[in-house]
Amino acid sequence: MGRWCVVVAFILSALAMAQEPVELDEYRQPAIKTNGNCFIKGGTIWTGMGQVIEGGSILVRDGKIAAIGKDLTPPDGIPVIDATGKFIMPGIIDAHSHIATDAVNEGTDSITAEVRIHDVLVPQSLSIYRALAGGVTAALILHGSANAIGGQSVVVKMKWRQPAERLIIPDAPRIIKFALGENPKRSNFTGETVRFPTTRLGVEAVIRRAFDEARRYMKAWERYERERQRNPHALPPRRDLRLETLADILRGNIWVHCHAYRADEMLMLVRLAKEYGFKIAAFQHALEAYKIAPELAAAGVGVSTFADYWAYKVEAYDAIPYNAAICLRAGIITSVNSDSGERMRRLNLEAAKCIKYGDLTPEEALRLITLYPAMQLGIAHRTGTLEVGKDADISIWDGHPLSVYSKCVMTLVDGEVLFMRRDAFGVDKTATVRRELSLCRTDHLALPTPPPARRYAIVGATVYPITQPPIENGVVLIEGDRIKAVGKNVAIPKDAIVINAKGLRVYPGLIDAGSVLGLTEISAVRATVDTSESGDFQPDLQALVAVNPASEHFAITRFVGITAALTRPTGGVISGQSAVIHLAGWTPDEMRLKSPAALHLNVPEGLGGLPSFVRLMMEPQQIQQLLEESGTRLQRLRDFLRRAKLYAEAKSKGAEVAFDPRFEAMLPYITGKLPVIFHANSARSIRTALQLADEFGLKAVIAGGRYGWKVADLLAQKKVPVIVGPLWTLPASDYDPYDAPWANPAVLHRAGVKIAFQSASAATARDLPYQVGIACAFGLPHEEALKAVTINAAEILGVADQLGSLEAGKVANLIVTDGDPLEVTTNLHYLFIAGKPVPLESRHTRLYLQYRQRLAQPMPLASGQPTSQQVSSSGATQ
Repeated sequence: MGRWCVVVAFILSALAMAQEPVELDEYRQPAIKTNGNCFIKGGTIWTGMGQVIEGGSILVRDGKIAAIGKDLTPPDGIPVIDATGKFIMPGIIDAHSHIATDAVNEGTDSITAEVRIHDVLVPQSLSIYRALAGGVTAALILHGSANAIGGQSVVVKMKWRQPAERLIIPDAPRIIKFALGENPKRSNFTGETVRFPTTRLGVEAVIRRAFDEARRYMKAWERYERERQRNPHALPPRRDLRLETLADILRGNIWVHCHAYRADEMLMLVRLAKEYGFKIAAFQHALEAYKIAPELAAAGVGVSTFADYWAYKVEAYDAIPYNAAICLRAGIITSVNSDSGERMRRLNLEAAKCIKYGDLTPEEALRLITLYPAMQLGIAHRTGTLEVGKDADISIWDGHPLSVYSKCVMTLVDGEVLFMRRDAFGVDKTATVRRELSLCRTDHLALPTPPPARRYAIVGATVYPITQPPIENGVVLIEGDRIKAVGKNVAIPKDAIVINAKGLRVYPGLIDAGSVLGLTEISAVRATVDTSESGDFQPDLQALVAVNPASEHFAITRFVGITAALTRPTGGVISGQSAVIHLAGWTPDEMRLKSPAALHLNVPEGLGGLPSFVRLMMEPQQIQQLLEESGTRLQRLRDFLRRAKLYAEAKSKGAEVAFDPRFEAMLPYITGKLPVIFHANSARSIRTALQLADEFGLKAVIAGGRYGWKVADLLAQKKVPVIVGPLWTLPASDYDPYDAPWANPAVLHRAGVKIAFQSASAATARDLPYQVGIACAFGLPHEEALKAVTINAAEILGVADQLGSLEAGKVANLIVTDGDPLEVTTNLHYLFIAGKPVPLESRHTRLYLQYRQRLAQPMPLASGQPTSQQVSSSGATQ
């Protein structure tokens, strides 16, 4: 006990002394206490049932919605929450999560139906608070997917730090987790396993065997019950908790939610469910559900899917972001889920992607994270819409809830305020907020690509040159691979192809300042990954030589307006040299913009990457070992840089030196001609990077910079730019404000640091514009955000003479959009790389158009939108 007191005292004193934002539990307690009774007034209410009430109010009594409408007045004596100018919507429901547990998988057996997530809930988990900060009020907490039949799941409300029993929704159905495919057959398990099954054949067989055994068990108890009527002393069968659970599945008392990816395996379980008579409430993930949407609709099976997550393993390679839309159009109860404590915080944006990918309406997209998951979890009679008599699970937003520029400012569960936004970084005053969602209903996939030509003239658009003010009704003239002219009164040659862009916008192509595009295809398949070499010091490795121009990631990333990227090696201490490339080209040389572009150095983190309370809890030998390993690597790095400097000095003096390819590769960096990009996240490692740069005369750039907000003034003083990201990450410490990753760019900019953004990915590189957009919601000025993915990125990467702005003489990388390129719902209409129009098709659009045709054919079940009338009194889909 004494040690804990010392620890707590140390932490509190350290935090009090620090001149930086912190977030203690006491700061997370809302200032408003309602006891389940309140009056919310003056907001734009989305009921989730197709009704929008401007300037509406909601009366909450005893945790329930008592009244909703325009002309309500607050009763005396209850708290009034002023939501004027804000948006009020149902609390978000996540149909797939693993947060707030101290165990997820019982991986010892293929069938573990007897274990319960109920028993391992951790209500004190900070992940619940962070979910509330994203407007999430309820979730299905699932067992993991290591087993063909895993453990029993539980449906909870996000009642942070309350007793576990209060989190559990008492009248939600019992739910169990099944899993198919790579996970239960242990395809990507790194350890040695001899556990059956190891094939999809075996997965089907093990489920069938389990239910056959459960049937025998049921019959044994039925015989016993009959025998007991004749003989009170009859001996019962052995009680088996696993078989009891399987029997309850067969009786219909437990709903099945099944992890699945491929179409064939989903159909297999549908057949098995029909044969054995159990209910599949939903396929979780269901990334190929679009291929069999008519069959799933006919079977009455729901789909809970990712919005656009793909390519992380083989069975996710045919995942497309149009999956949710196709399933919904087929008549399937469809939801968008997180499967991630980080993604859970921005499920509103995941839903918004289904407007872009599949042309859903905002109301349909909203239901993907409210009504439809409520139906899948059997709680639609309680929550999922704002209706009189339902639980007061409500989230309030400062802007349109489906806009990247909006943030949740308050969340209520059962009428009690459990989250209120606290502006720890002081960024709200510079935040971008949008009350309207810009939508263009043009089928941009049907737009023809302009024919090949030497000259193109884009006319009638609003042109955003970035380095000067926007030009209304402007003209951009392209000649060859260059921009010939930009302005209002540009003479258009007679042989130019004229593109009428009236009502549209023209921007420079966006730049991802740090990715692994072209170097990885499927992250779980080693043969397709060329990012990390063995050995700590490999400066002569060149990323460009391994770039695969045929990678599907290029077309998919182009689709959001990214036309150029830095792609880099990632391993060791000194990883190698990156290249800035076009995202189109027949060969790596044709894609080259600059190679080599920079040297990449991973700063040894040591204890600097750990929060102080973690360090205090470590055993002395653990601390010593970590310090020694980090210190050794840092010392070896210093020795290597010192030798490289001596090598360069000797060569500059004409001395005879033994040729060393590694030190030859270091010459442009050790002499300051090209930048060294230090990958560093903790404040300590950033300071170490700056010290190394000063010590060896390196031209430094920081990448990652998660804790840049702690050393922003130092970075500004040193004039060192930061390539921020990825922003899809959680705060590194329990004591960091919940919005630290998202506010970090604003704090850096405010201090005077030049910033760009990186995805640090291939599969999620297409999310980069939205990561930049969310930085705007948390204080980064919109104009600066656009610069960060255009001219700033070009300057930091040394290609500003070619890219980053619309100016005569620069390479003609540009995009034509129907809205703000940082907004999730914006679509591209045209894209040019090096002066050539590039088709906006990809693996994803081809699969979408192919399988969308099935919906026009006769289906087993009439297509149409699921409605609340399809929900029975228990919340089950009928």
